[in-house]
Amino acid sequence: MPTGKAPKGAWQASPASGGDRIGALPDEILRHVLSFLPAQQAVQTCVLAQRWLHLWKSAPGLRIVGADGKAPVPFEEVREFVDSLLLLRGSSPLETFELKVAGAAVDVRHVRLWVRYAVQCDVQILRLSFLGDTHARLRPDDPPLASRHLTKLELRGLVFNEDFLDFSRCPELQDLQIKDCSFNHAKRISSLSLRHLSIKRATFNRSSRARILAPNLASLFLQVTAGRTPVLEKMPLLVKSSLAICEVCKDCCSRSNYGDCGDESCGGCIRDDSASVILHGMSQAKSLVLIAFPDMFIFRRDLRLCPTFNQLKSLTLNENWCVPDEHPLACILQHSPVLEELILFLYFKMEEDCVGMKGRFNPKELPPTISSHLNGVKIVCGGVDGNVLKVLKFLSKLNISFSFVE
Repeated sequence: MPTGKAPKGAWQASPASGGDRIGALPDEILRHVLSFLPAQQAVQTCVLAQRWLHLWKSAPGLRIVGADGKAPVPFEEVREFVDSLLLLRGSSPLETFELKVAGAAVDVRHVRLWVRYAVQCDVQILRLSFLGDTHARLRPDDPPLASRHLTKLELRGLVFNEDFLDFSRCPELQDLQIKDCSFNHAKRISSLSLRHLSIKRATFNRSSRARILAPNLASLFLQVTAGRTPVLEKMPLLVKSSLAICEVCKDCCSRSNYGDCGDESCGGCIRDDSASVILHGMSQAKSLVLIAFPDMFIFRRDLRLCPTFNQLKSLTLNENWCVPDEHPLACILQHSPVLEELILFLYFKMEEDCVGMKGRFNPKELPPTISSHLNGVKIVCGGVDGNVLKVLKFLSKLNISFSFVE
């Protein structure tokens, strides 16, 4: 292993730089450095010197991305290159495989061959991003992933089929991140090993609910932008959860607070017998952020059979938990016996600068229905209007007064 003398023909540094510092590095470190370069640049290092001829082949990371390392690369421009690259690279182990491509003509079946190659190289971190005007669509017969080594998976711009999100054949998968994907055909997201799940800007089916079965989750971030909110199965190990149901979701009804107006022609109301969609699945969390948009009835419906949040220490809610009536806020407070911190974001009236208020109270003076452990209440709002005053009036009944903070 070279320690001071540069190999013949290696990069030559100027005398002022103290010699050939790159040439003095061990091969292991050079491979590690190459794994951060776009694949096109990593391969080009083979012309530097004899020593570099094959280093790129055993780099632990392989990134098929744009020249700047961040932007996507057109699929058709790299298709032949990647085919040749994988053939020449052989079966050296991979820690990370990243693919970020764009274009309307992405051949998903061809990409599947590349993914299969990465899996055969025992890849641990797999990132697949399809960026463009249309999502990359999985075929109905595309099978789920199967890997004994995969620990982290990031997916973007995909239309899932019915079975792809079954991760029973990925026993070491710990971290799953999904962004800008369609779950229209997916009935279930399931994994017994998963610890961290993040789903951003998700489109779900409009007529039926997917189910999330991940009993060992420690953290969950779920943002539903369209379709029906998925059912969360029990997550007894959940520590932190954040859930936002956006205003264009299908779970809304202008005639009923609970999605049961009785009109068979109503496209928003629930017609299943699920006891709970969201809250029971998250009832063991220690930290919750719950964002409800107007007319979304899922939270209110779940509160009719509200679980007890025995572990909940920190709770963050937006204005739709308090107005037009404070019942949702009152209900969840009554079912949070060890709550220590409450944060309310009340953006009825937006100003350039937000206003912050901090609650002051004596825990001994709180009603018996409110956690005696509560030691902090904070309100952030865009200005004090009638709606904010209404919330303050409700909290004052709990012997909580507020002062402005910077």
